[in-house]
Amino acid sequence: MYPGYWKPATGPERYRRTLYGFRKRSMPDPVMSNFDAPNGDFSCARRVRSNTPLAALTGLNETVFYESAQALGLRILREGGQDERSRIDYAFRLCVSRDATESEANQVGKLLATYRARLADGWLNPRELVTGDPAKLPELPADTTPSDAAAWVLTSRVLLNLDETMTKN
Repeated sequence: MYPGYWKPATGPERYRRTLYGFRKRSMPDPVMSNFDAPNGDFSCARRVRSNTPLAALTGLNETVFYESAQALGLRILREGGQDERSRIDYAFRLCVSRDATESEANQVGKLLATYRARLADGWLNPRELVTGDPAKLPELPADTTPSDAAAWVLTSRVLLNLDETMTKN
């Protein structure tokens, strides 16, 4: 919760890169705590690398990460090429700076097929997944359906949550 004198940005300003994040020493940010942010009461010369289930859950469900997955999914559809393999390689280049191996591409293809089946069965609302609003139709590239966009958004959540994406090591 923000104090009264701190107003979160809205509109396009919301997605600008942060230079200064608001943080109170007495009340650490839960997202940063899940990613093992150091205590604000003293300096930190070296951060210990860790991998916790809470960080993974945060990477999948926190608003900023989900909105990033929405943007990545749509970018993959717009710029990644016409076939699925070129889109998978493009997604990997954006996330981990390399093409997907054959095994990774197969796994991502299976994941996309699973999400497409769930969307076709009506378990999920494609418009809501892509835009956050069940009534809003997203702006999509030609020959792309909202279900395809939703499948790529869900897959992008997984790609952004890879250990290789998060740590770049």
